[in-house]
Amino acid sequence: MSFALVNGSAFAVHVLLACSAAELMATRVWGEASIGVLALLFQGALMVLTAARFDRRAEGRPAPQEDGEESR
Repeated sequence: MSFALVNGSAFAVHVLLACSAAELMATRVWGEASIGVLALLFQGALMVLTAARFDRRAEGRPAPQEDGEESR
């Protein structure tokens, strides 16, 4: 749940800023890089970090058994 919440909210903020503040997102920071590009890179890094955290948490839990199988 936290994976979807964190990444979904970051995506929503990025889309809202891109739609409502296009001039801000187009502001060049360094060379050809703009605030929008830097925000997109931050969003990608956030997605990778939350995926790695989610994967580490999931390793400690046993996998759910399918309905047709019995544990022996």
